[in-house]
Amino acid sequence: MMPFLAPWFMLASAVAAVPLALHLLHRRRPQPVPFGTIRFLREAIASTRRSRNLTNLLTLLMRVLIVLLLAMAFAQPIVRFTTFMPEGKRTLVIVLDGSASMQTRDGERSCFEHGRDWALKLLGSLNQGDRVAVFCPGTAQPRVVFPPNSDHEAIARTLGELQAGAGAANLAEALSDALNRLGDTAKGAGVEIHVFSDFQRSGWRPAEVEALAPALSGRGMLLFLNHLTPAVAANVGIAAAEFIPPAILGEGQFQTRVTVRASADFSGPNTLRLLVGDQEQARHSFRLTPGQELRLELAGQAQGGDSHVAGQLELETDGFPLDDVFRFSLPRLPGIPVLLVDGSARGDEGRRDTFFLERAIQPRGKDTSIFLPRVVDWPTFVSSPLAAYRVVYICNPPALGEAAAEKLLEFVADGGTVVLMPGQNHMLEGNLARLPVLRGLSVQKDVLPEERALGIVPSQTPSQLERRLLAIMPPPPNVVVRRRLVFGELPAGAATLFHYTDGGPFVLEVPHGRGSFWVTSVSANRDWSEWPLSPFFVLCQQELIKGGARRTLTRLTGTVGAPVAFDWTEPATELDFDLAGPSGHVRTVHVTRADADRPAIVAEFPEPGFYLLRRQGEERQIAINLPEGEGVMEYVARSEAALPLREVAAYQSENWHQHQQHLANVRQGRPLWPLLLLLAFLLSAAEELFANLRSRAKAVPEALRQFLGRGATA
Repeated sequence: MMPFLAPWFMLASAVAAVPLALHLLHRRRPQPVPFGTIRFLREAIASTRRSRNLTNLLTLLMRVLIVLLLAMAFAQPIVRFTTFMPEGKRTLVIVLDGSASMQTRDGERSCFEHGRDWALKLLGSLNQGDRVAVFCPGTAQPRVVFPPNSDHEAIARTLGELQAGAGAANLAEALSDALNRLGDTAKGAGVEIHVFSDFQRSGWRPAEVEALAPALSGRGMLLFLNHLTPAVAANVGIAAAEFIPPAILGEGQFQTRVTVRASADFSGPNTLRLLVGDQEQARHSFRLTPGQELRLELAGQAQGGDSHVAGQLELETDGFPLDDVFRFSLPRLPGIPVLLVDGSARGDEGRRDTFFLERAIQPRGKDTSIFLPRVVDWPTFVSSPLAAYRVVYICNPPALGEAAAEKLLEFVADGGTVVLMPGQNHMLEGNLARLPVLRGLSVQKDVLPEERALGIVPSQTPSQLERRLLAIMPPPPNVVVRRRLVFGELPAGAATLFHYTDGGPFVLEVPHGRGSFWVTSVSANRDWSEWPLSPFFVLCQQELIKGGARRTLTRLTGTVGAPVAFDWTEPATELDFDLAGPSGHVRTVHVTRADADRPAIVAEFPEPGFYLLRRQGEERQIAINLPEGEGVMEYVARSEAALPLREVAAYQSENWHQHQQHLANVRQGRPLWPLLLLLAFLLSAAEELFANLRSRAKAVPEALRQFLGRGATA
């Protein structure tokens, strides 16, 4: 049955009887006309009567329909959709995106401010007793109001005080959290979920949203996607920054490679500055085109004697200032300890397998290098612990016993890096089977009849180390080789560092736990090749050590919402730190770790800035930045947003007026009165036109015209 908002107007449909009564009262009856010969007159009267009856009947029907359409239009009939909200109290879940990207300026206000005002309008339109819950993903406390309640005034005050956060927001995760916490509340009654977001691609993930569709559809929930995408998102921000070296030795120099990214709406000049403390040390001016990504390099100098070197990279301010600053805190270390195990050494003599390796790692002496190599023989390695080292080179090993193999496996699993290099002992090929992670690797020794220059080319799928090396310099066109290892079948997950042109990896990486094993095809001495004499050899070793050290190096730079792990040498598994935030507010954080040798992990960083951790006179300064994806400014269009939700009734709006219209449709149905009024108007025009056409004078029948003509001449 079609519902009416004003059914009393249907009483006016009785007026439709008026045209019918008038039609009956004004029926014409034929009058007898005396005439001598009436055959022709009878034919004319019959034809006229049939035409007049048809005209009167059609005119009557149109007039009755006009009256009925007008009556129905004023009664305001509505059409219900297949899914609509039932009558009674409503339960609403407001999901207001509080991620950093919502702080983008859209006119004079931010996207978050527009969304907050929109949500307040929705709250003001509710009836007394309607229950509301509020979630704000991307902030430190995402569940703002829960469970749902009907104290609209208190909820309005809470909404009005909300501020956007500086973290990332996963909207699918927020919706899942709301569904799980609502539990049985959604059963037996309709629930509305209203999402207010700019719908950045990093926050609206199709696969995760699609996984929620069955739960939303099964509970009969309605989803309202309210888009707050800024009209113009002109932004240039710092996407990433890499520091070389990753730690500072004394007051040494460092370089930073900065990736600067422009949004699709930005074009123009900008300037990048490097500040250490309050002192500007370098700057670089550049120009970007829309969507361009640029890599810049700046050099700095460590200052002071603190345990860390803190500073920041700055761009000129734009409509999204959060990614215009990148803060960093580099640990100041005495060096990166590297253990070189020489299989040919006897005590302190005969270190032929590590001679070139030691000079490649520390080319200018200890005072100018961050790497601290130590050379030991095989017995010393077997009897010594490895916890103090970041990288271990095993050069020309003898037979690898079970204890040595277990030591290497444990070291790598905890994040260490082990480099295996062959030599004259010819034992590496057989020893690989003792390491389970390398058991699937087939190795053959290839002794060339005479030395030959073999070409070296990049891998089809380069490893991270290979990409770093190629960014510095191309590989040598060839390497003079006398003997080598030829790798056949590779273990699962293995990566390669360059290839010989005649096939086979030059260096092989196999991950294990948090670290990795590296196996080289030639040794570190000149008996096998001329590789140790090339600059390429030096770069390979230094970048390999840096990459291995990064896995275990204390990082004092992190992002909002992500944990930061740092070394803390204290024999305790439970630690209390005083944490001072960017605003100066100090609070206590409790840290628990499995054992005293593991790093301490803190994850309570709600905003960008510098944080200071203190305990018993020691301190760490930690730099916190914006999550990388928040400054991309790539948004999901309306046509894409609802694609993962095919089974769900999802309504999308770009302003409050559209949102109201969708709410009216699902609460009441779509009104039909505009269509009925239009039909009544068109029908009245058609009735008038039809009546005029049918009442026009018609030509006299030919037989009657001839008869009348003969009568006139008689």
